[in-house]
Amino acid sequence: MQQLVFLPDNAPFTESQRAWLNGFVAGLLGMERAQATPGTTPPTAEPQVDEDFPWHDPTLALEERIKLASGRPFERQLMAAMGQLDCGQCGYLCKTYAESIAIGAEADLGKCVPGGRITAKKLKELLAHRTSAPAPRPAPVAAPPIVERGYGRAAPVPARLISSAPLTAPGSEREVRHVALELDESSLLYEPGDSLGIWPCNNPDEVELLVAILRAKGSEAVTLPDGAVISAREALGRECDLRAPSDALYALLAREAKDEADRSRLSKLAEDDSRADALGVHDVLDALLEFPSARPSIVEFVAALGRMQPRLYSIACSQKRHPREVHLTVSVLRYEKNDRGYLGTASGFLSEHLRPGRALSVFVQRARAFRLPADLAAQVIMVGPGTGIAPFRAFLQERAAAGAAGRNWLFFGNHRREADFLYRTELEEFAMRRVLSRMDLAFSRDQTSKVYVQHKMLEAAQELWRWLANGAYLYVCGDAQRMAGDVDLALQQIAITQGGMDGAAAKRFLVELAKAGRYQRDVY
Repeated sequence: MQQLVFLPDNAPFTESQRAWLNGFVAGLLGMERAQATPGTTPPTAEPQVDEDFPWHDPTLALEERIKLASGRPFERQLMAAMGQLDCGQCGYLCKTYAESIAIGAEADLGKCVPGGRITAKKLKELLAHRTSAPAPRPAPVAAPPIVERGYGRAAPVPARLISSAPLTAPGSEREVRHVALELDESSLLYEPGDSLGIWPCNNPDEVELLVAILRAKGSEAVTLPDGAVISAREALGRECDLRAPSDALYALLAREAKDEADRSRLSKLAEDDSRADALGVHDVLDALLEFPSARPSIVEFVAALGRMQPRLYSIACSQKRHPREVHLTVSVLRYEKNDRGYLGTASGFLSEHLRPGRALSVFVQRARAFRLPADLAAQVIMVGPGTGIAPFRAFLQERAAAGAAGRNWLFFGNHRREADFLYRTELEEFAMRRVLSRMDLAFSRDQTSKVYVQHKMLEAAQELWRWLANGAYLYVCGDAQRMAGDVDLALQQIAITQGGMDGAAAKRFLVELAKAGRYQRDVY
């Protein structure tokens, strides 16, 4: 049988590389004909039910995901409303969280941290318009699995802050910090690609302000959902979400409001909180300040708040190099509105409220599909702008410690070289030692026209395609909404220009590359 040729004659490959790529694409497109005897029917395999989830892509907009799930079972429509990261911060995967809500086993609609308010609102909307009755809850057939200490949100272990140091220089538009933690559990193991879950505590000054506004003592006993009884102050400090006001909180404040105008506005917010920002309500404290006639008891107040959720950060070091430590790259959320400063819960906890030597609760979230190749001779391409550099610092430390012979290529980008070149000294040292074979940098604000990592990839298209032809593994980490999609489009363009594919074939090429474990993404 004559092999179909897909690559142009001038494509920059050896004969063996050309043969491999042509074969790969031929198989991908299903264009190699089976050599069957004429007139005979090939044997058929048993049909397999393999459900697809086309909406399970964090780069897609919410409404596009919902449209893709239209006509599917109700639990799949709920799944489409999730953040699509399978990050585990909610204690589920996107699919299982949706299924638990659908059968009534999970009532909390606010557990999806990446999706935030938008996901919670869409879940509420879908449930309100549900046309079918929920399926009966299945009887438990076995006890829930025991979570190993340190490896799940339900079984955190203590760690201590060593340091929290700025990575960005004065003048940067963003504050990014390198956070080093000491592990109290010497048996806690992690691998490059894993994330660390942080159970943050709220700003203690904000907690005291809430107690004062509610004219409470703070020592009042409150009962948590698991039945534990603690003081209201403790609950506000570590158990309650003080960022996004819940529907239950708005409903409680509406019932307690003495002013008719306050009551009317709060009732509307309980039904639809999309106008909260316009009213200047950005967090729980704002809700109390904006509606001074609504002052419930602190016990009812705590019960109406959402639950604190852990935050996940990509681990930024190799345990081979730092056996009793774990490092994080933390972007600090800090902004001002209406003459009031706001600070992210977890980033503020790690950058301001937690002091060196103080303890915090952490757990390792193992990566589902973001792992270095076992073959130390394999080539690795890493695309990680901004804080997306975090796992690749771990990758490089790991490859150096293991003596990996395979070449490593990094695409990194940020705003400005002088202010935002994260881990600059260490990366330049990796390049000097040839741990980094190549480093392409994109600093978007250093010239008139903005340059991003995807532009650098297109500039290096020929060499990048050559690496892929030689079996390189490609990793992407960072922003899901824009960067990851732009990088994917750049890769498709490279497959078209360098591989001679059309648009549809280029997309399928990346799908197959991902199935082979050679295109992995950790996006958020």
